[in-house]
Amino acid sequence: MVSSVTNGYAANPYLTTTGTAAANTATTATSPDASGAAAAKASGSSVNVTLSAQAQAALAAQTDTRTTDAVVSAARTALDKLLADAKASSALKNGKATIDVSGLDRRSLYAIASNQGGKFPIEEQVVASLQLKANRDAALSASASAMRVTGDYTGLYKAALANLEAAGPEEKAMGQWAKDKAALTEGLKQATEKPGVQPKGIEGDPVAAYLKDTGGVVSNPRTRDIEKVASDVRSVLNKQYAAATKDGMATGPDDGQIDFSKFDDRSLAAVALNKGDQFSDHEVAQAAAEIRTRNRDSVSSAFNSTKGSSDPSAFGKTLITQYASMSDEERQAVGWTPALYDKMIAMQNLSDKLASMFNSDGSVNSGGTSLLDYL
Repeated sequence: MVSSVTNGYAANPYLTTTGTAAANTATTATSPDASGAAAAKASGSSVNVTLSAQAQAALAAQTDTRTTDAVVSAARTALDKLLADAKASSALKNGKATIDVSGLDRRSLYAIASNQGGKFPIEEQVVASLQLKANRDAALSASASAMRVTGDYTGLYKAALANLEAAGPEEKAMGQWAKDKAALTEGLKQATEKPGVQPKGIEGDPVAAYLKDTGGVVSNPRTRDIEKVASDVRSVLNKQYAAATKDGMATGPDDGQIDFSKFDDRSLAAVALNKGDQFSDHEVAQAAAEIRTRNRDSVSSAFNSTKGSSDPSAFGKTLITQYASMSDEERQAVGWTPALYDKMIAMQNLSDKLASMFNSDGSVNSGGTSLLDYL
């Protein structure tokens, strides 16, 4: 784990922030200690105030006065050190991260993921994108667990909005941030008006995407042994069959339509690959079909969401990020091989190089680089 990173500016807002509330009242907030608490001293008496991770992130975002150039420079320096310490020439090897970027703050991660200043190769962009997603998932996990017990989506949407608001200025300036905020605001409105009912019909709803990605019926599917995950899936399917009442729905493992909608991708892969020999041919076939459908929809969604982008490499970056986020079982089930990954990286690097030959207005970059330099 990376415990600290040099940010390149004197007062790191993710470590310490100081402000004056009144002539005789000083309030100081610090980053989380082992218990995640922040202390505040007021009017000569000591008062301990515990800030949530979301509140700390929001406070840090509000007080971070670095320029974008300073963020980019510090992020580049931090990555160079991480790569040197890991004795790695690239942030990815065979689709897996070679460095741990969890110690970088959100603005640094976003600068890398969005290739601010053109300073970060595709492998670093992917690793940073995955860390941003992991941080988002961690910020939502407690509220999601509560939602699964209570059925109330309000807290989950509030947590998602708080996490979104903790973004830095570069992230907030993008159109996607505004779209996410609009979707989450509508989700919170629906969740408040109809407690216990999952918000529906919201285009680009980040909470709906999060719930689909993490699943809801198998505990910790991404971190446990795959055969233990398969055993849990077997148990859930048996209960699902016993409770099935709709015409055509499976009431056993050998026929009928099986509802896999609440299963995450790794749990689904456990069925498609028949881990532990626990599944029937019918279950394996239907799970494999569901995986193909999800993969097709995911690729189609990635293409549609990036085809209007000013970044010609956006689609390829999305696919490489998707590959890197998959477990070995998911890759095997969907047929995404190391050879495919190598081809995607090669094509993406060529795309980036070709794109660098032109300016944003379409004119040729006359900085002394020609096509022959890339051939």
